[in-house]
Amino acid sequence: MKKYIIIIVLIAAGLFQSCSDYLEETNPNFLSTDTYWTTLDESESNLTSIYGGMLDHFILDLEEEFYRTDLAHPGPRNNPTGEYLPWYQHRLTFDNAIVQKRWDSKYRVIWRANQVIEGLNSMTDDLKSKNRWREQMAQARFFRGLMHFYLHSTFNEGKIIIRESVPKTTADYSKALATSEEVIAFFTEDLEYAYNNLPLQMEPKSRVDAGAAATILGTSYLYRGEYDKASTYFNDIINNVRGDYGYELEQDVSKMFTTAGEFNSESIFEINYANDQQLEDTFFDEESFANRLARRSSPAGKHAEEKLTFGGQGQLLPSAWLTYEYSTEAMDTQDPRNYIDGDITGTLRTIPLRGSQTIAVVNDEISEYYKYTAPQVTTFSGTRFSFYKKYTNHIGHVTEFETSTSPWKSGRNVVVNRLSGVYLMQAECLIQAGNVDGAIDLVNQIRERWGLQLLGLSDGSAHDFDGVTYSSASLLDHLMYKEYPLELSLEGFSTRSIDLRRWGKTQERFQDLSTRVFSVADYTYLKTNNKEAIRKQSLLQMGNGPKKFSEYIDAAAAWSGSQTGYFEIPQGERLNNNKIND
Repeated sequence: MKKYIIIIVLIAAGLFQSCSDYLEETNPNFLSTDTYWTTLDESESNLTSIYGGMLDHFILDLEEEFYRTDLAHPGPRNNPTGEYLPWYQHRLTFDNAIVQKRWDSKYRVIWRANQVIEGLNSMTDDLKSKNRWREQMAQARFFRGLMHFYLHSTFNEGKIIIRESVPKTTADYSKALATSEEVIAFFTEDLEYAYNNLPLQMEPKSRVDAGAAATILGTSYLYRGEYDKASTYFNDIINNVRGDYGYELEQDVSKMFTTAGEFNSESIFEINYANDQQLEDTFFDEESFANRLARRSSPAGKHAEEKLTFGGQGQLLPSAWLTYEYSTEAMDTQDPRNYIDGDITGTLRTIPLRGSQTIAVVNDEISEYYKYTAPQVTTFSGTRFSFYKKYTNHIGHVTEFETSTSPWKSGRNVVVNRLSGVYLMQAECLIQAGNVDGAIDLVNQIRERWGLQLLGLSDGSAHDFDGVTYSSASLLDHLMYKEYPLELSLEGFSTRSIDLRRWGKTQERFQDLSTRVFSVADYTYLKTNNKEAIRKQSLLQMGNGPKKFSEYIDAAAAWSGSQTGYFEIPQGERLNNNKIND
């Protein structure tokens, strides 16, 4: 069931844009502790506004973020979409408007979190003794810590502004940059407080719990190469060291990346959207409950034969190498799910389960896609050979966006963290510790639930194994270029960009991909009337052929220069913060 967040009170909603808006007097939006913050219901209302702030698409900015990774491409290969080219070509500057919005959106959540924290701290000792007070404080500090962690991970090599209080005068808005070490210490303290004071399982599940805090803490240590500390938090989640978190890998893979699978058993942190709330909001209102990602990634066009119309733009497309890997992963031939009609003596699926749940490709004639098979309903042509499914309501929906009257408005949640990601990060920690067998075990649990061939030598069980004896180096390569991207593509906060940067592999990766040649061929399929039809130039192939192309040439060239993988401090902050260079 969908867990809706109803925003009851939005304190100064939309007013705070980091340092962009100045107040000449004492901040009139600051609620006096003498007249407000007298009950936990009042603080709960303002806590809800923090969750409302997370609806802002620029918190994660999936629309632009994945164009600067190796996972996505902006439109057709022979005519990439212009507005996204700076991201794909890695030529962003400090005055980029979207970079500014990424910065502002996070400080807006920090502003709200600080208001709740200060309000809670002003309460009576009696209220402070309540479990509810502690849980509210832990949630507010989680989000304050999370936003500082996000900013630290993506801006100015971690040297950002620490906002630990609500600005009350003009002078409070101008602050100097903190060192990376100071920022780390600040967000770690917040996240540890959340970890120690949130329940292991929170109701409703749309609220963050201790598992979310543990995941972010572990991730932050992983990013800094402190594998032992990261592993402690990941182990706590996987093995329920402190108690039952309630997480387990989702085994019903038909639910993965669908509306029915929201808040499933492996969900740790999701941003909760809906398309039947606050219908008066526009789709570019960053506090609208509706998610516009479906329109970006779903197919566009009209299909007269099937009488279907799709309102998507088909701009956020899987990259060629990723499409090829999804389509060709080795399946476990002993798993009945990999056969048409489940008959293990029959014909294998054309596309493995992980691929078919994540992307649509023209030769997937088994998986349901808008009540039909992929070639019957999707515009494949001109190097548009795959579409992401993760943010579309593609299972059984003829109309793309359920009850919404606008193709821009989807109710699909955005998954930020889930258990399989924790498994992969723990596997990386185990590799660094020399425990290759332990890492393989974790990876194989993920692969088994997808019906994929398992890694390593056979253990005598009823599964196929690849027969490879892995070293730490070869298993880490597999993790970096197979498991991480195929399991978690188009998810999380800048995870792929950060991973490639921290591994020191970004330039090498783009240079390698820029040399790979792909082509597209025609694909013949049966229409709904059982007559043959052809989707021209729609089936991806490796190597030379008709309509050949390569990707990431511009990205490889950009990273041969002075790229760091971080954004610069944006222009708005430079103009309005007179201490930015102190």
